Amino acid sequence: MLRGFGWLMLALTFALGAVLAYHNSAPTPLDYLAGRTQGPLAVWLLLAFALGVGTASLMALIRGLRIRSELRSLRRQLQRTETELKTLRSLPLKGA
Repeated sequence: MLRGFGWLMLALTFALGAVLAYHNSAPTPLDYLAGRTQGPLAVWLLLAFALGVGTASLMALIRGLRIRSELRSLRRQLQRTETELKTLRSLPLKGA
């Protein structure tokens, strides 16, 4: 039920965005470091959204790679510790 509601809200958001983009098709100037250009406001908003999603995805990928590397390191350390524990348990007790 909640999942369907989420998809419905997403569809309504996209529909609202399409309606706003259609009604706001007047050229909007964009000033940036290398110059100035014009285009519809919807294009600039979609471009900003895409850049934000791309940046967030890249940061999540980097974080995921770091976590995966740390997990490999911890698994190796666990294996070494378990091997050492097994070796210590197999040693005879002195004075027993």
